[in-house]
Amino acid sequence: MAPAEHSKTVDFGMKLASLMSAPRISDVPTLDKLTDLELNHLIVEEEEPADAEQPLSYMLSRIFRTFTLEVPDVTELQVPLHKIRYHGTGPFQSAHRESGIDQLPDLEEDGDGEENSGGNLEFGSGESPLTQHPPGVSTTGNDSPKPHTLEDIFSAFFNITCAAVAQKKRTEVMEANSGAVVRTWSARNSVRPVKDQEVMRKPDLALLDDVEARWDTIKAVCELTSQVYTPTGTIGKTIDNKAYLLLRRQPWRHFVLLCSLTNGYRELRVHMYDHAGGVMTPPIHIDNAPNHYLQILSSVVFGSLECIGYDPSISIFTKTLRPAQLEDPTSRPSTNRPPAQGPQAGSLIAGTATPESALGTDSNTEMSDEESLPIDPPQLEIPQDPLHATFSTPIGRIIVNDHAYDILELIFSSQGLVGRGTVCYLARRNGKEYIIKDHWVLGGKDVALNEVKMLGEMRGVRGVPELVEYWLVEIAPNEVDEMMNYRYKVFGSIRGTSRTHVRLVLKPHARPLHAFRTRVELVSALRDIVKIQQTAVEERGILHRDCSVNNAMIEDDGNGTNGLLIDWEFAVHIHAGQKYVIGGMGTLPFMSRSLLWQLSEAVGDPATSARSWKVKVAMSSLTKPPPLILHHYHDDLESLFYVLVCICIEFRGPLGVRCDLSADRSQEWLPHLWSASTLQVGGDVKTSFFFHPNAHKLQKQFHPYFKTLLPLATEWYHLIRNKGQSNAVTFQEVLNLLDTHLAKLPKDEPSPELLFARKVIAALPKKRQASDFEEGDRVDHHLDQPSQPSITERPNQIPGRMGWTMEVMPQSKHNRTT
Repeated sequence: MAPAEHSKTVDFGMKLASLMSAPRISDVPTLDKLTDLELNHLIVEEEEPADAEQPLSYMLSRIFRTFTLEVPDVTELQVPLHKIRYHGTGPFQSAHRESGIDQLPDLEEDGDGEENSGGNLEFGSGESPLTQHPPGVSTTGNDSPKPHTLEDIFSAFFNITCAAVAQKKRTEVMEANSGAVVRTWSARNSVRPVKDQEVMRKPDLALLDDVEARWDTIKAVCELTSQVYTPTGTIGKTIDNKAYLLLRRQPWRHFVLLCSLTNGYRELRVHMYDHAGGVMTPPIHIDNAPNHYLQILSSVVFGSLECIGYDPSISIFTKTLRPAQLEDPTSRPSTNRPPAQGPQAGSLIAGTATPESALGTDSNTEMSDEESLPIDPPQLEIPQDPLHATFSTPIGRIIVNDHAYDILELIFSSQGLVGRGTVCYLARRNGKEYIIKDHWVLGGKDVALNEVKMLGEMRGVRGVPELVEYWLVEIAPNEVDEMMNYRYKVFGSIRGTSRTHVRLVLKPHARPLHAFRTRVELVSALRDIVKIQQTAVEERGILHRDCSVNNAMIEDDGNGTNGLLIDWEFAVHIHAGQKYVIGGMGTLPFMSRSLLWQLSEAVGDPATSARSWKVKVAMSSLTKPPPLILHHYHDDLESLFYVLVCICIEFRGPLGVRCDLSADRSQEWLPHLWSASTLQVGGDVKTSFFFHPNAHKLQKQFHPYFKTLLPLATEWYHLIRNKGQSNAVTFQEVLNLLDTHLAKLPKDEPSPELLFARKVIAALPKKRQASDFEEGDRVDHHLDQPSQPSITERPNQIPGRMGWTMEVMPQSKHNRTT
């Protein structure tokens, strides 16, 4: 009997990374559904170790292999009973602790200066601490009960247990953890979400080496429940979500580790997630196997960073999340409109009401329904220009072969759970700047270098990166980092899902397309990218297949700028039938109508697919053979149209300054619609967009800054709409269109610095004249004096840079007399 088959949803274009750009995922059910899609049949449940003396499963033995400390037997540990509780002024009140194990939670006297008369808690007695002290009550020196949360109790229990190990093995622990920052468990965010602009979640316990819990600094997470663990239950979904958030904000990690305490809080499981899925250990009962329990806890806390998923060949020195990414979305107003400040307030603050000359737009171009657009927030600082950026302090270091590069900036990172996990860094070595692409390629060592081969065949084409060197990343001498190495068994459902760690060093230094300096530069870069695609198809016989806003860049070569097309991983040699294996069809919001329709047909019946998504555990079921998809060059040209439209809607000017589209949820933004949750819906939306006349939506949704590009986008829209599928758009037609409108664009645009400086000035409070006051208002004579804004210096949002910004100091309110 043939084994059952299932659809591998993540390779059919259903990538969580594609759906995060818009709309924001702020509700639990949506995130649950998307993580289920990512992990379809990809979670490996490990079996109990065959050797009873072996405390760890296959996966734990592998990731903890660098931790050689001999952990003491639990019967040798002694812990003061009065310490098994939560202190409101615990170890996280101090700043970074970098001196080593001496600063673990103290085991000295209680607040009254006397040792607890209850003596010590001896482990291995057959009872867990919860048996001796029920949840919600801790014992103090005078035996008076004090209520504590369950998370408080477990954080204190974990920390004190580790401190007991450190006291017993002080010398060995210090040697194993030499120079490392002490890691401790915190329950502070069990009732307060970790700061994040887009997704608000509360980990029960967070392993930290810092004062503040941030998704870019949390080392591990532990979730608690009294219920029995099930992968598809609430605890399983919670673990999946937290794993996604950790990988999303720490994309440089091999994997992330999470723990769960279930079934009366006594069964410990360790969950490992990487870009190929996940592995879950068998449960370890604290009462039945306390030594195994202690071994895992000690390895996580005292082991090297490599034990908990950090890549030893890359180091990040600073926090990478910018202040804007840590905002609480619930604290933002529901609209971008600032509070009214008098009859002229709109003309002072709103980008749409600022004089046209200040915005650099064409005053002869009118936009109806402009009032429906969200008004820009006040501009309080000038964005950093990548062309003139200077990097004095590296934010990290990365190894490629035998060469060390300083990391200057994290340019881009994909934000999915399963997939390539691509991270692009701006790096420097010997005074020269490069782009390093760090990613996980589907397949083994023999198929991991397709991009290297394609870059070699495209060598000499302007706008294609030059490969400097590449490396199949090794985690040990002659041991290439492959994700299947962490699985004890290759089940049918995970066959063909292993990924290989690859690093490419490329030049020249480039910046994202949305970080353009002028509209002329934006359109010129698009034209250059079309020429690159034309050369690849007509001269080299290569189809790129993955045109998106993240793969289109701008190169500064000292003699001007030109468009750059990166990410040739999925490029293929053009076949006569032009059908190719699925997997490199593009990114969902930018995929053509034809590709979306073919992929939705390949997925099959939505109801059947939905049922298969609910099964996350790996099994003998085989993945359905990937279908062949018809892919032409005009699919990539259509993708480029979506790139232009998304930039003109999602951004409000040069240098990558974004709009907050979520502020107006009544508007059906095109980028949101194109980021549909299913392939079928995405295809239907785009088909309807071209089938019915919808050019007015471009006019309605383009930001005012891009009004001069509206004729280009409208004519491009009609070109695609009138051609139809049987008579596809050609390279020359798109090039002629771009050249025509490029010639019409004004060449004397204000610089980005001047444009945003005008907006900063417009956002300053206007001097009030005596005539502005109503009768009865008290008029101060100092109002006749010019108002001087306070200029302060503060760190720029981009790590490693400092910048000046003009911040408006709070103005005193004038009392109204009645």
